[in-house]
Amino acid sequence: MNSSQSGTPSCPRCGVPQSTASGTDPCPRCLFSAAMAPTQPGGTTPTPSEPLSPAALAPHFPQLEILECLGRGGMGVVYKARQKALNRFVALKILAPERSTDPGFAERFTAEARTLASLNHPNIVTIHDFGESGGFYHLVMEYVDGVNLRQA
Repeated sequence: MNSSQSGTPSCPRCGVPQSTASGTDPCPRCLFSAAMAPTQPGGTTPTPSEPLSPAALAPHFPQLEILECLGRGGMGVVYKARQKALNRFVALKILAPERSTDPGFAERFTAEARTLASLNHPNIVTIHDFGESGGFYHLVMEYVDGVNLRQA
């Protein structure tokens, strides 16, 4: 466990003290930097692929009823889905397949998902689940109905 001189857990990458981390997880700034970094050799940003239709994803996520594609960003595609067992709406974020070609991607994705799941704040969506299914790395998150950041 990384700790500052005061005994407070600190980020293993930059050493900034963290009040809510275990000392083994990166701080939010380091997580964001890692997420924004190119993942292909040579420093190029991968070319995004076309989002899959909800029907094409459905066989890979039998626990969800995938309703619609909400949008695409630099890291992946977000879909609105209904979690069948709990009858609640969730956001399913499928990380861009072109990003998962990096050999260290799965390890970083797991560490970042666990860190995101440990965050608890009214302005941060809750992570319900994460993993890999049918070759798709994904996050199942709280669905928040409303406008996106660009519209706000």
